[in-house]
Amino acid sequence: MNNKNNIKEFKFPPDFLWGASTSAYQIEGGLVNDWSEWEKKNAEKLAQRAKNYWQPWQQEMFPEMFDPDNYICGKAMDSYNRFDEDLKCITDLNLKAYRMGIEWSRIEPQEGKFDMEVIERYRDFLKKLKNNNIKVVLTLWHWPLPLWVSKEGGLTSKKIVKYFESYVKLIVHELGDLVDYWITLNEPLMIIGHGYIDGKFPPNKKNDFISSFKVFNNYIKIHRNIYQIIHKKFPQAKVSIAMTTGYFEPAHKWNLIEVIIAKLAHYFRNELFINRINKQLDYIGVNYYHHDRIIWHPPFKENLNKEIDDRGWEFYPEGIYRVLKKYKKYKKPILITENGTADARDKNRERYIREHLKYIHKAIQEGVDVRGYFYWSLIDNFEWAEGYWPKFGLYEVDRKTFNRKARPSVDFYKKVCSENKIY
Repeated sequence: MNNKNNIKEFKFPPDFLWGASTSAYQIEGGLVNDWSEWEKKNAEKLAQRAKNYWQPWQQEMFPEMFDPDNYICGKAMDSYNRFDEDLKCITDLNLKAYRMGIEWSRIEPQEGKFDMEVIERYRDFLKKLKNNNIKVVLTLWHWPLPLWVSKEGGLTSKKIVKYFESYVKLIVHELGDLVDYWITLNEPLMIIGHGYIDGKFPPNKKNDFISSFKVFNNYIKIHRNIYQIIHKKFPQAKVSIAMTTGYFEPAHKWNLIEVIIAKLAHYFRNELFINRINKQLDYIGVNYYHHDRIIWHPPFKENLNKEIDDRGWEFYPEGIYRVLKKYKKYKKPILITENGTADARDKNRERYIREHLKYIHKAIQEGVDVRGYFYWSLIDNFEWAEGYWPKFGLYEVDRKTFNRKARPSVDFYKKVCSENKIY
């Protein structure tokens, strides 16, 4: 519709959930798990790799990438001790929902020995959100594993399903009454791809397809079993995963090989996992960042990259519309559980959010049941193997004082959340 000044408005459905996302390990600090130990062993290597891995303009803009300390999570953003400061950011934004994680390694540092003080701390966090009328989207697992689980074989172990069930049963019992949406697993395919195929993440396996198959099947069992555990206690619960997605298109629509590769990439990235757990999904959690223009020869993608962010990711908001349209066939509600850009100078974040929201609105107008949008991330965080230099946060964090400071794009997103529309 048009307002009186003839500026087009994009109004979202009533009760649309405006939110922001974080993960426990990336912001909490003070954690010991398989990731923290991996960082200590690989920080020097990652700092050396930066010289050949990143473009000259990135190296010039972010010289901290050459400092091994950049790759040590350490205190992160100290959010475990500063939840009230994060909560103020949430309420200042007028968010209706917040996606946060809890950290398994903090809750169960030794097998069967649960730290109930940690559980109480998390319960306090959730209660504060509820007291501020913020809906809780709780992520049960966002990549790290307790050291004792890792030593038992980690994600490839047959025991991982039992271990995870034990942890989740406690969480459901102790925290479940304060959760509105559950996310069992965050981007499971990312860990398979980077942990067991290209070796970028722990456990640094390369082309280990046998382990990849084991991990994939363990993920399926974990999700299905947890779905039943949650629904047994809370029959009306809303349970899903956060699915890493991407839009794939052939560079040349007349090239049959490129068309086939694009279709296969879409299936394996966006649908295979969903198809296996479709009966155990109450909604679909969509993480969208990527678009790939497929070519028929190595490296099999060649994006135009007319605009890119600090990490070199292409600005391609139409991709989220294409992904959402393809997910319409599942006839399930959808939450955009992550969508964001690395933009340290905050030059393009407002436009990034606006343009993606326009395409989400278009999908809604065409019958896709999108119920909410969560920007990644609320605050700057530790970006795994890239460390601290990529800045995704609506709020920047001084890593010496841990002060949170709103970036200019906060004013825009706050208005969107308050008015339930964009212009």
